[in-house]
Amino acid sequence: MALELDIQTTQFGVPFPGAYFRVASASIMRPQLSELKFIVVIDISGYGTKTPTDATHPIDFRRYHAPLDEVEAQSGTEFLAKCYAWVANQPDMAGSTPV
Repeated sequence: MALELDIQTTQFGVPFPGAYFRVASASIMRPQLSELKFIVVIDISGYGTKTPTDATHPIDFRRYHAPLDEVEAQSGTEFLAKCYAWVANQPDMAGSTPV
């Protein structure tokens, strides 16, 4: 499970068509001083290859803070699939496709 996205601007000065993004971690937290009871912190790493290994360095990293009820409302049979669906709907991931 992953998302593919064409990245036009990177810190490396070159575009990465078909960058491969996968969830690196997803955790549920109960924030203090917030109107939300629970949030999901989702970290995704982007790679220039569809077959990254443990030695492959990411070309991009993104962190999201999502209300738990929004993630749980996504389509998918398991929690991780719902995390991918929520990330795919974010403005900075517009145009991404599941792979």
